Amino acid sequence: MSRYVYMEPRAPEYRKPTCIDDCLPQARALVRKEHGRGALGPVKSGDRILVVTYADQDEYVREAVIQAFKELGAERVDFIYTHELTGVEQKPATVEEAWREAVMMGEGRVSGSYTVADRTSGVDMAAAIRKYFDEHPGYTGLFWDTGGRSHRIFALREHGSKFRNNWLFNNWEEFLSRAWTFPDELWQEMEKKILEILGKASSVRITDPEGTHLEYDLTPEEAKRWAMTAGLAGHLFLDPMQATSSECAVVPVSEKVPMVFPKYNGVLAGTANHFGFFPRMELHFENGRLVEVRGGGRYGEEIAALEERYSHVHWPGYPERGYFWFCDCALCTTIKAFRRTSDFFHSYWRIPNAPERNRAGIFHMGIGSRRHTEAHRTYARENKVPMGHIHVHNYFVTFEIKIAGSKSWYKIVDKGWITALDDVDLRAKATKYGDPDDLLSYDWVPPLPGINCDGDYWKDYASDPIAYLKKRLEKGMKI
Repeated sequence: MSRYVYMEPRAPEYRKPTCIDDCLPQARALVRKEHGRGALGPVKSGDRILVVTYADQDEYVREAVIQAFKELGAERVDFIYTHELTGVEQKPATVEEAWREAVMMGEGRVSGSYTVADRTSGVDMAAAIRKYFDEHPGYTGLFWDTGGRSHRIFALREHGSKFRNNWLFNNWEEFLSRAWTFPDELWQEMEKKILEILGKASSVRITDPEGTHLEYDLTPEEAKRWAMTAGLAGHLFLDPMQATSSECAVVPVSEKVPMVFPKYNGVLAGTANHFGFFPRMELHFENGRLVEVRGGGRYGEEIAALEERYSHVHWPGYPERGYFWFCDCALCTTIKAFRRTSDFFHSYWRIPNAPERNRAGIFHMGIGSRRHTEAHRTYARENKVPMGHIHVHNYFVTFEIKIAGSKSWYKIVDKGWITALDDVDLRAKATKYGDPDDLLSYDWVPPLPGINCDGDYWKDYASDPIAYLKKRLEKGMKI
């Protein structure tokens, strides 16, 4: 029996490709995939595809993907670097600078800002892509950026229909991941089981061993709206505001329909975001609005400064004044995703820690605002207020809902484990593809000392997560 209540650390190993043949099987599988953030299909005969990629694009991955697309009928596949479109040279990032997420939000250069900055280059790539398409007509498909799919379509305007998916595969380690070839049938069935329970919620409780404890109530109508709009493939919106905003909802939502505003009360605590790691931080909420920041090093300081600077802001349609609102509780569902280390400290993803949040069971929770209406965007421009949201990652969340009309609580995620993975019907379907114990399990679980591995959380980790992770890497241990 395990010493720990939480899953013990583990991580996969992938071998760096040395030729195109090392990548072709994966490329052929991906161009046939139609579900999830890594899907490159469907491919249509005569397709002319543009891939916007980054300065460290792996050459064997590129050539394998081009060949796989053409084998299925694509007429042309072009790769273009971000700096070729914008003239702005990319600089590598490191997970040691998590505070940049708040700094870039303050500068209006995070996803969700009215300039719609590219998540990797940090500039307004959408304008450059639109111009490129205008000058080079005939493209039918586009793969671009590492997240924010609904934002990308909006930003491309008249070219939005060309957007197929994000491009995650400049990095060989990410490309070879088992995450992206997971059977669509199982993936969709798991998500369906999560989504169908949301409409029955009367209350929500979110807890985590690093100190997160948040609660709020919902009316039957709010729960129903949440369930209807939460199901973005591979990235479920488990925050009702996020799900019911016109920018995120998976079914059309009029900008005139108010969002659901859950009254989050409690604490969001953690040590990681999309950019990297920071000293443990607590964000305190009252009725959905941030009221206090404790800890977090420079990241916490930057958040507190933004909140003070824009405390006068009253976003159109929001209940009251306040710059930071709890607006993102996303559960990614990519079962075999992992925290890659090949470019941990030298990444051409501007948000180098983003891969870890893709893994099923991990939550990335966000504070900021949602671009719900044109009035919201106009308010931001006229008042020179940066938009968007920033994050905290939680690894071992228990996310549970109280079933309306009962005293029963249902755990959608239990200590980081998506409970739908234990469903008898899902496991039976998994036998069509292999061993259910292998398929329906995580390849990666992060180490948190005193929580799921040896050590003391407060002494060994909380004050300096980067130092802890570096020590493990130096010893050849998994992170």
